[in-house]
Amino acid sequence: MPSKLHHVHPTSLMHPNSILLALVATLFTTGKACFVEHIARAALQTTGPSICVPSASPPTDNIFAIGNVRVFNGKGFGISEAVLVKGNQVALVGGATIPGVPTVDGAGKFLIPGFIESHVHPQTCSDLSVLSGYGVTTAMNMACLNYTQCARLKSQIGTTDYITAGEIACGTGSPHAVAFGVPPQDTINAGTNLPTLVDYTFGNGSYMFKIIAEAGGPTTQQQTALVQATHGHDKLAVTHAARLENYEEAIESKTDGIQHTPVDGLLSSSQINQIRSQGQFVIPTMEFFKIVFANPALPPVLGFPPGSSYANVQTNVANMHEAGIPISPGTDAIGNFAGANLPFGRTFHCELQNLAAAGFGNAEVIQAATAGAAKLYRLSDRGSIAAGMRADLVLLNSDPTLNISNTLDINSVWTGGVKVTNIQAAKGQSCDALVVASPAV
Repeated sequence: MPSKLHHVHPTSLMHPNSILLALVATLFTTGKACFVEHIARAALQTTGPSICVPSASPPTDNIFAIGNVRVFNGKGFGISEAVLVKGNQVALVGGATIPGVPTVDGAGKFLIPGFIESHVHPQTCSDLSVLSGYGVTTAMNMACLNYTQCARLKSQIGTTDYITAGEIACGTGSPHAVAFGVPPQDTINAGTNLPTLVDYTFGNGSYMFKIIAEAGGPTTQQQTALVQATHGHDKLAVTHAARLENYEEAIESKTDGIQHTPVDGLLSSSQINQIRSQGQFVIPTMEFFKIVFANPALPPVLGFPPGSSYANVQTNVANMHEAGIPISPGTDAIGNFAGANLPFGRTFHCELQNLAAAGFGNAEVIQAATAGAAKLYRLSDRGSIAAGMRADLVLLNSDPTLNISNTLDINSVWTGGVKVTNIQAAKGQSCDALVVASPAV
């Protein structure tokens, strides 16, 4: 299987703001607008050394308990009981605490599994630290442009676990190819050997294969071939699609997961039924679209067609949820960079609130963000609080099944059994002030 550490693009020598402005200018002059968070992320991907430290071994001698706490069971909270942690795993759930074992008093508190962020773009261990401070214990990174840097982020101890897609599969000269600075030899055209591209991606340690469905992107036939080649590796394929025509391509390709939601209209009942019958899942990234449509200058800059709206996004999500399509929360967050405020962690909790507003029950939202996401991404070692599972835990002061915003009322977080020391979430944090500055050229 081929294996290579990705070279550094020439743009990495530019100042971050210069990269951002150059990319936006390119998109304007070519008439190809792309999502602003992807533009910013392209700059982030190529700037600055990683601040990660070498990973330590899991704390095998670690042992503690959380006593008298109500544990989330997928539908709500049961009676007060104890949870025993040994090393990086839950060892026992139920009963009273064991004498002599260091115990956290969970009286009056609520214990849920660590959150899984199903679509995010952390670039450094600092980003992972922010996520863990919001109770996000697993981050599904949706693109890798530098395999060396992505490898550094994996398996860090005491912070959010980083699981990544490979380099994006985008068309030569397409908006994403331009915005990300993907070399022509790494993009897809009529002569691309698609199975070799898939082999290359998984040979570099990628967990899943990311396809970009957009104008100038891979054809429906190419997307289907990429999905089939990915399945030949027994891996997941996920597809970016934010317009109706691209959603149709993703549906036809039988990709495992569709990322984003159409902004330019409503999915038909036949499309929704096909998504469900094919066993596809959706990560709608509602919060990203909510932020964009709250800033009137952005939709035209981003090339959204006339008639695009957040109402379309919300209705599509509600209809897919009602039809029984598996949905999990993801944000497309990149942090705060070059005037773009798409913060890690905080936007995730806003996305939980968006799902509740789209018709999810509060317990259902928590399940979708934990065990539901783990199932979609085949993460069999996490997502629930049970013996043998990773000790990814979030201790809340308030019951989130009564008010979903109580997920921000975090008392403590453990990732892989290690306590997080930089809790950043707090009860009452608002989702209303998130603003993305309009790019200037």
